[in-house]
Amino acid sequence: MRVEILAAESLGVRSMAVEVECSGVRILIDPGAALGPRRYGLPPDRLELEQLSRARSLIRERLRQAEMVVITHYHFDHYLPDWAEDLRGKRVFLKDPVRNINRNQARRAAEFLERLIRAGVQWEVAEGRRIKLPGGEILFSGPFFHGPDSRFGCVISVAVRVGGRVFVHTSDVSGPVRPEVVHFLLEQRPDLLLVDGPSTYLGPRFGLEALEAARENLLRIIRDLGPEVLILDHHLLRDLSWRRWAGPLFEAAEARGVRLLSGAEFSGKPETLLEAERLKRFRDNS
Repeated sequence: MRVEILAAESLGVRSMAVEVECSGVRILIDPGAALGPRRYGLPPDRLELEQLSRARSLIRERLRQAEMVVITHYHFDHYLPDWAEDLRGKRVFLKDPVRNINRNQARRAAEFLERLIRAGVQWEVAEGRRIKLPGGEILFSGPFFHGPDSRFGCVISVAVRVGGRVFVHTSDVSGPVRPEVVHFLLEQRPDLLLVDGPSTYLGPRFGLEALEAARENLLRIIRDLGPEVLILDHHLLRDLSWRRWAGPLFEAAEARGVRLLSGAEFSGKPETLLEAERLKRFRDNS
């Protein structure tokens, strides 16, 4: 099984786009990328716009090559409605567009389904399903909250199991904060785990108790599960001080023999936290 992170905050854009190739089948999870519209009161600059263009070009290229596509929820850093026609002829699995969804995502989902129908794309609801692959399977979780509660709707996590190896893509579980997500991960026992991490950059707006719960849950995952590789990215990598927050996690990972990496490190590329560094670039160029 080959896992490639196509785009992420550590690579300069908002995304959790991942390509998984196993037994000749290409699976693309969350083919989207976006930029934070405002950080520090500032819009994206030229560097971010250029990186977004590169990221989207790569994701779209891989999307056209994929046999299976998974969209875990309806935020534009996880899917792009303008690419609906690129899904034609593929097996497409979607977060349920009607149930366990908030108003904003339901509206986006309805608009996206209209595009899929016009493009002649067939799709399937993913929640709770187990799909056979050559030599393995792909498993979709039930709905998990996008964060500590239901305000932002729900997402699904994805587990790919081939030849005794397991990769899990949590999507936007924001930590994980919730115990049901931890239970799912302990059940799946991934060798390679990609977690979005909490939105530490929001501070009290995210919730101090939720931030502490996220760290405790990640510590439990490291100690009780002990994956070979734990990748932290997405929400957490919008914070320049993410390594300081994750200090106890790095200590626990070292003791347990877990490689704790950003998406960029996993990909063998330098970390490029363009959104988190937006204010610094603005000051340097003023």
